[in-house]
Amino acid sequence: MDKNLQVEISDVPEDTKDKDEILESEFFDTRQAFLSLCQGNHYQYDTLRRAKHSSMMVLYHLHNPTAPAFVTTCNMCHLDIEAGQGWRCEICPDYDVCNACYQKDGGIDHPHQLTNHPSMADRDAQNKEARQLRVLQ
Repeated sequence: MDKNLQVEISDVPEDTKDKDEILESEFFDTRQAFLSLCQGNHYQYDTLRRAKHSSMMVLYHLHNPTAPAFVTTCNMCHLDIEAGQGWRCEICPDYDVCNACYQKDGGIDHPHQLTNHPSMADRDAQNKEARQLRVLQ
């Protein structure tokens, strides 16, 4: 049998360019950035179910660049802080306190001023604005 069999393909459109917008994300710049996103959020690809969930969450971060990439944990009680429900130090790189702990001591245990986390509505508005800027580019 001839291994160099030629096949003619018809009906190929002339314009084969992708019409979808190009989405940029810092998580896909390097392998290490993608690995950090997956490890920080416990995304796993060892079973089909986990791979589907992890892929969906990675796509969420791609389409919502201002959404928090990692779950924030309270430095005092070590519970997860929901979006818009905590306080952050602008000087210390990883110091967050939940509303309950902040109301107990008012942030007295920390030497710097704490600022309130942005709410989900604020974050959604930022995401919408970022999408509109991408469309205009």
